Amino acid sequence: MNIVNKFQNFWDEKIKYIDTIQLCYKLEKTSFSTFENIEFYNLTFTSFDNSTIHAKYIKNIKYRTLYPNKPIPILFYFHGYPASSRNWLEKSTFVSLGYDVVAIDFRNQGGLSKDKSNSSPSVFGHLTIGLDENIEDMIFYKNILDTLILSKIVSSFDEVDSKNIASYGASQGGAFSIMFAALNKNVTKCISLYPFLSDFQTFYDLDNRKNAYAEFTHHGRWFNTKGENTRAFLNNLYYLDTLNFSKLLKCEVLFGISNLDEDCPKETQEKVFNNIESKKKKCIYKKYYHENIPHFNDEVFNFLLEEK
Repeated sequence: MNIVNKFQNFWDEKIKYIDTIQLCYKLEKTSFSTFENIEFYNLTFTSFDNSTIHAKYIKNIKYRTLYPNKPIPILFYFHGYPASSRNWLEKSTFVSLGYDVVAIDFRNQGGLSKDKSNSSPSVFGHLTIGLDENIEDMIFYKNILDTLILSKIVSSFDEVDSKNIASYGASQGGAFSIMFAALNKNVTKCISLYPFLSDFQTFYDLDNRKNAYAEFTHHGRWFNTKGENTRAFLNNLYYLDTLNFSKLLKCEVLFGISNLDEDCPKETQEKVFNNIESKKKKCIYKKYYHENIPHFNDEVFNFLLEEK
């Protein structure tokens, strides 16, 4: 079995596992949801390990009024690291483009989702949780399964087009946009800006001590002093590497690269882009770091407005 098939088979088995899970969720309208054209909901669900996961769900009422017989596409918004689904206003802009919007809080970051086995929120450190153990102990692995369960929940809602899904994110969100699209055949459009969680082997070898990847340095100094565990944990990270997920993409992709990025260097971003075999568009921003890129927002606008 070649290495690509090994990766594919691993995640095929996880998707089969997710399909056996009975959905258990609660959808509650927020107190400020008093508008005619849009509704705001808190969505909480029980994940595969009985952890409680939170997401925002924004329902496009105007679209349903204008097109009563036409199901509405769904956009999944993935946030950066370490953060949360952030504010409702930002998500509402995508509703104006003709989508329902879903935004998950990843476990133990800045939002409301809690990991049952490690319930305390933390600032950074998520890359190394479970790193020397089984991949099932790693919090990013759990996050991926959470997104697949959330997709099943939202796809079951009335009036949504479960076969017309868009994924969007930057940094950690850019990674999860690709992961989610690679594992969900119903994603038709994937938007990723300077994806995180990419090319772990290179990052570990380079000993990048900037921001999130500094976790590798500290882990190595304290728990892998002589490098005896490197092979084992890189094998775990192999199944979480955006570089490998990008090879599986079948949908159309809009990809933004920040040329001066020190958090997710341009070289790793380009490796991910070059691994994509589906229809794709690359936007390079030569004087931007790991930051908001207004022009890319315009590209996103046009990309989502293309025929859905």
